[in-house]
Amino acid sequence: MQVYINDDTKFENMGVWEMKNQNKYGIMHGFASKLDLITTEYVGDYHVFNSETGKSYLCIDSNSQMGITLGKIQQAITKEKGFQFKPSKAKLYIRIDKEQVKILPKHMNMLISVNVYGVFLQTATNLAFLQFELSGYKATSRIDFDAINNADDNAVFP
Repeated sequence: MQVYINDDTKFENMGVWEMKNQNKYGIMHGFASKLDLITTEYVGDYHVFNSETGKSYLCIDSNSQMGITLGKIQQAITKEKGFQFKPSKAKLYIRIDKEQVKILPKHMNMLISVNVYGVFLQTATNLAFLQFELSGYKATSRIDFDAINNADDNAVFP
């Protein structure tokens, strides 16, 4: 389900269910319907982080529109299932595949789409982690080149 997020976006019953295939580190839960969250505000401050394990992440501020929305999803899951999530950090790390890393533009404003597909409940700590990845983006220039042709420009340079 595609959700264009804004300040009024709410999440209630996420339909969290335990998946059949598990691993030795914890329990994976899925949702009744997968979510594609699409920002309506641009992300301009971002970079790619490569972990020691070889995984890549799009790194953005946690107080961005996407970070706030993922926090709302965590609150809804806590209310529904009682899971306790690890407190958020200043940066949000969104999983990104190697092909996207190669073509991700730099120094642009981006609208991003994030696929939220599950919750992992770690057995050792009893902490829950949302599972999500970048599913797409739309990049636009940070500079408005049409302003050059604006006749009302009255800039004065010394």
